[in-house]
Amino acid sequence: MKMFPPIAPQPEPDIRLIDNTFAPEILATGMSGLSLMNGVVTITFESLHCDHSKSPPPMERVVVARLTTPVAAAQALLVGLHQFLGQHGLSPLTQPTETCQ
Repeated sequence: MKMFPPIAPQPEPDIRLIDNTFAPEILATGMSGLSLMNGVVTITFESLHCDHSKSPPPMERVVVARLTTPVAAAQALLVGLHQFLGQHGLSPLTQPTETCQ
């Protein structure tokens, strides 16, 4: 069986990064789906919300964002998250446990 080498990060081109302080920040409490179509990966994020129009208010999962990116950028995100979580003592390969408060 032929094994492929691990994905090596590509060197970044010498393009200046502009930090947009007005870029939206989104809190997601979970990931509800993934799709791959035509070389583009889409990750759908969700957040838990209470519907206070009902009594008692039920918890609902609401889609809050979709991240759509080319496969190479998705692979770089995966590698970066794996390294980041490992550096902080969080095993990226274990299933997270949910807690409700």
